[in-house]
Amino acid sequence: MKNNSGTRLSDYLQLSKLTIMLPVSLTGFTGFFMYYPHLSINLILTSLGILLMAVSASALNQVQEAGLDNKMNRTHLRPIPAGRIKMTHGVIFSLCCFLSGNILLFSGGNIEAVFIALFTVLWYNGVYTYSKRITAFAVVPGALTGALPPLIGWVAAGGGIWDKPIIFLEFLFFTGQIPHFWLMILKYGEEYKKAGIPTLTNIFTTQQINRLTFTWVVISVIAAVFLCYFEVIRTGAVVGILLIASVFLIWKFSGLLNSGADGKPNIKYSILLDSYFLLILLLLITDKIIG
Repeated sequence: MKNNSGTRLSDYLQLSKLTIMLPVSLTGFTGFFMYYPHLSINLILTSLGILLMAVSASALNQVQEAGLDNKMNRTHLRPIPAGRIKMTHGVIFSLCCFLSGNILLFSGGNIEAVFIALFTVLWYNGVYTYSKRITAFAVVPGALTGALPPLIGWVAAGGGIWDKPIIFLEFLFFTGQIPHFWLMILKYGEEYKKAGIPTLTNIFTTQQINRLTFTWVVISVIAAVFLCYFEVIRTGAVVGILLIASVFLIWKFSGLLNSGADGKPNIKYSILLDSYFLLILLLLITDKIIG
C-alpha cells in the first residue's frame, strides 16, 4: 500500500511538473517583492496561488496533448499517456489546482491579479497549446505566458499593469522564453516531427537556428541591461554582477556561431540560460533588500 501511495504521489508530481513550475512561482514572488519588499502572508499566498495556477495549466496541457505525448519518446512515459493517471482524473486535478490557486490569489492579492492569472491559463491552454499544431512559430505568442507571472505578483502587491519596472521585467522574460524553446527544438525536433508537430527544423538548418538562438539570447541580455539603465536595479554591486553575468552568457553562447552546419547545442546551453534568469530574479530580490 505504501509503495502504491508513493507511486501515485510521484505520478501526480510528474503531472504537475513541479520542478518547472516552482521557478514560475518564483517569478511571481519577485514581481510582488519588487513592489512591496517585505515578507508577508500576502506574498506567500500570492506565490502559492501562482504555483497552483501554473500546475493547473500544466496538468490540463498534458490532458490536451496525451495523444501527441504518446508518439514521442521524450513524453510517452508521462502519467496520462502511460495510463497511470486517467484523463478524467487529470482534469479533476487541474480543476482543483485552478480553483485553489484563484482563492489564494484573491486572498493574498486582488481581483485584478486573479483576472491576469485566468488570462494566462486561457492563453497557454487555449491559444499556445493548439497553435503548436499549426505553426512552428507558436513559441512567439506562447512566450507571453512566461512573461505574465511577474505581472501577477506585481499587481497582487498593489502595482499597476502598465508600471515601467514590471513592463521591462515582462519583456525580459518574454524574450528569454524564445531561445529556451528553440534549444529544446534542436534537441527534440525529430520527435516533434514524428508526432506531426511543425518545427523550425523543417524551415531552417541547424546552423540557422543556432544563429537565431544566439540573436535572441543577445536580445534577452539587452533587456536585462535595461533593468539597470532604467534603474529598476539600482545597487552598484548588483548591477556589476548582472553585467558580468551578461557578458559571460554572450561569450558562452557565441559557441553556437562556431558550430558546424549540423552542430547541435548540448544541454549546457539550457542550463546556462536557466541559471542566468534565476540569477536575475535573485539579484532583483537582493537589490530590494539592500537598496
